[in-house]
Amino acid sequence: MKLKSLLLNTGIQCPDTLKETDITGISYDSRTIQRGNLFVCLRGRNTDGHIYAEKAASQGAAAIISEIALPLTGAPLLMAEDSRRALSVIAANYYGHPHRCISLYGITGTNGKTTVSYLMRSGLEAWGRPCGLTGTISYIVGEKEYQAERTTPESLDLQRIFAELKSKGIRCCVMEVSSHALQLGRVQDLRFEYSVFTNLSQDHMDFHKDKEEYYRTKKKLFKQTTKMGIINIDDDAGGKLFCELPEEAVPVRSFSLTDSNADYYGEVKEMNEKGCHLSFLYKGREVAEIKSSLVGRFSLYNILAAAGCLHSIGVPGEIIAAGIENIKGVPGRFEPVENNRGIPIIIDFAHTPDALEKVLITAADIVKGRLLCVFGCGGDRDRSKRPLMGKIAGRYADYCIVTSDNPRTENPQQITADIEEGLYETGCNYQVIEDRREALSYAISMYRKGDLILVAGKGHENYQIIGEDKKHFSDRETILELIDKEEKDTYGNN
Repeated sequence: MKLKSLLLNTGIQCPDTLKETDITGISYDSRTIQRGNLFVCLRGRNTDGHIYAEKAASQGAAAIISEIALPLTGAPLLMAEDSRRALSVIAANYYGHPHRCISLYGITGTNGKTTVSYLMRSGLEAWGRPCGLTGTISYIVGEKEYQAERTTPESLDLQRIFAELKSKGIRCCVMEVSSHALQLGRVQDLRFEYSVFTNLSQDHMDFHKDKEEYYRTKKKLFKQTTKMGIINIDDDAGGKLFCELPEEAVPVRSFSLTDSNADYYGEVKEMNEKGCHLSFLYKGREVAEIKSSLVGRFSLYNILAAAGCLHSIGVPGEIIAAGIENIKGVPGRFEPVENNRGIPIIIDFAHTPDALEKVLITAADIVKGRLLCVFGCGGDRDRSKRPLMGKIAGRYADYCIVTSDNPRTENPQQITADIEEGLYETGCNYQVIEDRREALSYAISMYRKGDLILVAGKGHENYQIIGEDKKHFSDRETILELIDKEEKDTYGNN
């Protein structure tokens, strides 16, 4: 594609001598640059793409887009006010705007996005609508599944996914939309037909200056929504959003488990350790009876969010119920780890105070003996939530094992010390074991019949970031290895 075509509607000035330059591809990662590519310098959390502009030029980049003047040799420099926002337009131009052919359904909120996305995709596919998905766990395109690098991909990667969906004849895509993506402009040129707001609690305070900015950033999604916003009014921020959006001409519908006057109301029939059963109503009239193997009150909200959005789209009630019932579980979301010893062990991605509290309450409701909780907090992230999580864990668990999550470049001892501030206040017995494998081993060794072990923080993740190194580590795999080793040590290798 010609450079002049790529730069349409970006506001980037291009000299006449460069307009007819053939561009063979686009990249924001200098490690992937090939001859004839356009390299876009992006500023990240830990690094700055401008540092690698010279490297990209030396590898044959046809042009460099930059926010600052750079003394480059080997490639022309084009100036952009905001490179990331420019990339969004460039990517759409390069792939031919495939997003315009796809119905996009956005889900935002602090917790629940992943589960709601799986439920919605299942409902749409049960309705005969093949559907893509982008989210925290993976990106799904037809039969292919790609490991997720981030909850919401960069605009270039999104357009690549949309182009692949279009080529396969898939015309729907459910997207988890993070506050980072909204703030940084990764989705600025997209229009969502329907969007869902799950809840808002403390998270990402290392990225947003305060909770109000966090809220305003989430709100941006609904200003890009063309048909309907589906809002949880049982959440304080959701109630505020539901009142504000109509003033800005955004159509909304509410959902609730407590207010029968909400547009979508879930009347709980049964909820136990085996799942839940609720009557799903729209404006007081039953749409469907929904049964699910997902457990916990937080799961009821996720089910209601998905059901409300699916109904707004036009999916019949019986199909909504069938689609939701098809989802037996979501990786790393209150996921049981079946094992040879029959120890009740649950792993969950909970890494915010609100999420940890919800999964601990659910676990406490089903445990017969002690509730043992293994958890930590990520390094180089919001420190203020650490004592809060310590206090919550100490309040609901009978014994806590504080360990490493993804310490990154931060001292793990500082992280655990922050957690201990809150944990100590509760009087709960606890142990600090920095090595996560050792922490899991210790929890298993403590187990007595009737206990339940909850391992929180990493869920589906299969890595641990220590320093600058990203190493393979899975809570599920490690737990099974430890139990298998214990059996062999006890009974021999016969």
